[in-house]
Amino acid sequence: MIKRLYTLFLIFTLAFISAYAQPSNVKKATKGIVKLTTFKADGTLLATGYGAFTDAEGTAIVAWTPFVGASKAVLIDGQGKKYDVESICGASGIYNVAKIKAKIEGKSSIVPVMIEEGQQDVGSEAWYVGYDVHKPSFTRFSTVKVETFMDNMPYYIFEQTNGTIDEKNIGAPFFNAQGKLMGLVNTSRTRTDLYIASARYALTLSPTAFSINDNVLRETNVRIALPNDYNQALLAMMIASQRNDSINYPATIEEFISLFPEEEDGYTNKATYLTDKQDFAGADAQIAKALEVSKQKDNTHFFYSKLIYNKEILLADVPYEPWNLDKAIEEIDAAIAIKSESLYKVHKGKILYAQNKYEEAQKVFLDVAEGGYKDGDIYYFAYQCNKNMGNDAEKQIVLLDSAIAINPNEMLYQAEKALVLMKNKKTDDAIEVCKNMVLKNPRYGEGHGLLGLALCLSGNKEMGVTELRRAKALGYQQADAFIRKYGSESNKEQGTK
Repeated sequence: MIKRLYTLFLIFTLAFISAYAQPSNVKKATKGIVKLTTFKADGTLLATGYGAFTDAEGTAIVAWTPFVGASKAVLIDGQGKKYDVESICGASGIYNVAKIKAKIEGKSSIVPVMIEEGQQDVGSEAWYVGYDVHKPSFTRFSTVKVETFMDNMPYYIFEQTNGTIDEKNIGAPFFNAQGKLMGLVNTSRTRTDLYIASARYALTLSPTAFSINDNVLRETNVRIALPNDYNQALLAMMIASQRNDSINYPATIEEFISLFPEEEDGYTNKATYLTDKQDFAGADAQIAKALEVSKQKDNTHFFYSKLIYNKEILLADVPYEPWNLDKAIEEIDAAIAIKSESLYKVHKGKILYAQNKYEEAQKVFLDVAEGGYKDGDIYYFAYQCNKNMGNDAEKQIVLLDSAIAINPNEMLYQAEKALVLMKNKKTDDAIEVCKNMVLKNPRYGEGHGLLGLALCLSGNKEMGVTELRRAKALGYQQADAFIRKYGSESNKEQGTK
């Protein structure tokens, strides 16, 4: 009977120690611990984990694995308050930890944990805290082994005999006797040991311009935070824009604007995004903000003109009265008035061309060319204007020759020259141009196609059709029509011989 009473007393005492003997500093720290819940794109539950807030602005360190495949995440802190996860600052698959940012609305009520500065010795007291808003659980451990990693940060190993703390508890915090966070729990599938990488390491995780392409971070669809450096953030925003992520990209733009409100790039990127969404009034408002803060207003007027021009060319059937090609001219003229850049003038020439003002456009292009702007496209644009004005072929060939002289490897210029020569019955000259094309680029289907056409027009239909068949094999889509026409003619001629 006495032995039985002693056993019951011992069990009660151990339970008392486990539940109530934890230091008061550890109990206070429970307000800062969090439960992490992640969700799939369709809103269904994906996974749970744990962690802790490390500052009152919403920074937290949590388990990483619940984010794999997630599109959304929320935190609930030790006080029961819920927060949406705004972004991920960095993650480590090796140590199964992520640094994240929660969205804070209004005045923050977060009570962050304190982070351990040094490291604990083997045998020192540590406390595992099981998350519960009303009655968190506390389990005392003794440090079994301390290793170091990443510039002498501590890596703790704890032993448990029953294995009750497993992957369901991933990210749960371990505190030292002073109530300072040592790190978050990581478990093994083959052992019952618990592994704790220093919380200080998790705090070093931070975004870079290329975080969005990081192999670990690419496993999640939750938005990646922007770096605090302007140039890095600008590059990261550009990369994000190319990912076609309609959910996260708008929030990335908003974060850039909040980080750098005096820089125009956030407003111009938002204007482009809104234009793509056909919210032209919203885009206009963003351009107004960009012009307010712009340090290079000529460049902002240039951007505005391009935005209007692109909309008028690509979305001409979607009316927005304040935007038209005259407005695009007005904005590029404002840019040129501030800084007379050749690039701005070339853009003006393109707008004039779109307005069918070919003579004015050609004058702009040729003025730019005579001003020393070396680009074959300038002469090519001038050629297009000339062609639309119906001017003589000799002038067109002169313009194309000027383009070819600047960029002899641009096949488009030579293809156009060959067509002009054929239209003006200079087939021998066209054949020489085409031979030069296929010599420079044997895989250029259009070059073989035009050579075949020129040979057929010169009377050499047999060889011409052979070239057209080569062109067809290389993907020249017009080859079939020419083969049908000149192939049948060649067969008739062969039959009459």
